[in-house]
Amino acid sequence: MKRLAIIFTLTILLLSCSKTGDYGTFPPGRVPDQEIWNAVITVTRAGEPTTRIYAAHLVKYQDTQDMFIRDSMRIDFYKDGKHTSYLTADSGLVNEKNENIVAIGNVVMVSDSGFTAYTDSLFWINDSNKVYTNSRIQIFSTRDTLYGTDFVSDTKFENWTIFNPLGKTSRQLEK
Repeated sequence: MKRLAIIFTLTILLLSCSKTGDYGTFPPGRVPDQEIWNAVITVTRAGEPTTRIYAAHLVKYQDTQDMFIRDSMRIDFYKDGKHTSYLTADSGLVNEKNENIVAIGNVVMVSDSGFTAYTDSLFWINDSNKVYTNSRIQIFSTRDTLYGTDFVSDTKFENWTIFNPLGKTSRQLEK
């Protein structure tokens, strides 16, 4: 009977142990300091939110001050406390020191003013509240269908520049 109790206890202990993450995809020899699932991070300036980051799986290494986001992310952008746009991507990186963000893989940015942009990577610079990419980008709105490379914009898509453009627009060229 005592032997049966020991086997039962060992079986329960073995079954209750589970792996917390897929460490095979992390750099060799490194285990993250923190892992968070379904994380929500709010970045503020003077008490007002500038971004809200939703991460399916967030991995943090203390020595680099970088947070790696895997398995999907969404970022909501705000200006003066009002929502301006959002971005979705497969993965990303957030630097805790300067709060800059890199979105990677199937990046889609949608502004509240009606613009939608598609690219494979997009950078958000916190200090200037600008997004940019050096990759190919597609931009659509009710008045525009543009393609190009090297794109810079504010997060509201009010002031943007696309270099090497190709496509059509009904806007007048400003000189």
